[in-house]
Amino acid sequence: MKFSLDSDRLARVLKRVDGVCTNRSSFQILSSCMIEAKGNSITLSGSDLETTLRVNEDADIIEEGVILVNSQRILNTVQHLDKDAEVTLSSEISKVYVKCGNFIASIPTNDLSEFPEIPNSEVKSTLIMSAVEFKKLIDKTIFSVSLDDTRKEFTGALMTITDEGRIQLVSTDGHRLSRAESTISINGALPDAFRQGVIIHRKSLNELQKNIEDGDICLDIADGKLAVSVGPNTFYISLISGSFPDFTKVIPEKLDHRAVLDREMFQKIVKRASLFTGKVGTIRLALTKDRLEITSDDKSNAAGMKDHMDAEYEEGTFVEAGFNWRYIDQILTVINCDKVSLEIIDSDMPAVIRDVNSDKVDFIIMPMQL
Repeated sequence: MKFSLDSDRLARVLKRVDGVCTNRSSFQILSSCMIEAKGNSITLSGSDLETTLRVNEDADIIEEGVILVNSQRILNTVQHLDKDAEVTLSSEISKVYVKCGNFIASIPTNDLSEFPEIPNSEVKSTLIMSAVEFKKLIDKTIFSVSLDDTRKEFTGALMTITDEGRIQLVSTDGHRLSRAESTISINGALPDAFRQGVIIHRKSLNELQKNIEDGDICLDIADGKLAVSVGPNTFYISLISGSFPDFTKVIPEKLDHRAVLDREMFQKIVKRASLFTGKVGTIRLALTKDRLEITSDDKSNAAGMKDHMDAEYEEGTFVEAGFNWRYIDQILTVINCDKVSLEIIDSDMPAVIRDVNSDKVDFIIMPMQL
């Protein structure tokens, strides 16, 4: 194998693939990147068994071939070369040589037979949507995915697609829930798996989030995996088995108390209140006529605070509840609007925060004991 291209482009594609490779597995071969030179382009592939990424990049192919090399080592080497310099990679027996001007380095290659099989199925263009819109769905749900592996189905987000072209992502960690939806173009038969819902692991969502570019994104089910094609990148994602909980039961049917708030001011006060919550992290929200009061109390340090802001709350009935300030802050960070609604039933029931201009996003948070 032998090819050449400029250092910036090579470093960019190596970095993308390295994001999928893992050095924390006992299966050391998963820290390797497969590089194939064929025709007029190179294809780089990496896998951690759950997520596989294939990236294509145009290059000057001198000799076709394929190698397997430690991803981190070759990435670090290329990143330290001069910018926009021409780099040549060539392989001989059990080494790959990296040449750039007067620089030459040799890196041992690995046994290709030990590398996981890389899917090669083409992604059909049956399901197409804006890549930017798909990224927004991930942005609004990924932070609610559970970090606790006790319930595996909570470690990913549920994605469903209806025959009418409604795509929805839902995530929960048992303490809060995020739901976001958009539209997708369906050209042909919708795979049953999307109607039933597929659960996408958090790391896979992270990699999609990092690598999504402008343009369109295509979704498919290939060889039992979720196949996602965007630009030169193709992801093959192993899905989480298990049943996602019926999240519709968590969304309150009726919310007795609804206030409209300035999002930026609400977030500023929440952050100030967080300074006085101690390890518990609880802040108290109380709605009264045209006003929201926010208080926090760090009993361990005998410290506390109280603040208030204007609220469009004409009902005026007093209601209060306690919430984890981090959950509220994360929600307000991903809502891109001037006004949000805070909807509460009472201190024992979930509350809902919404963008007042959209009914396509819901954020539900469970109360904490005051």
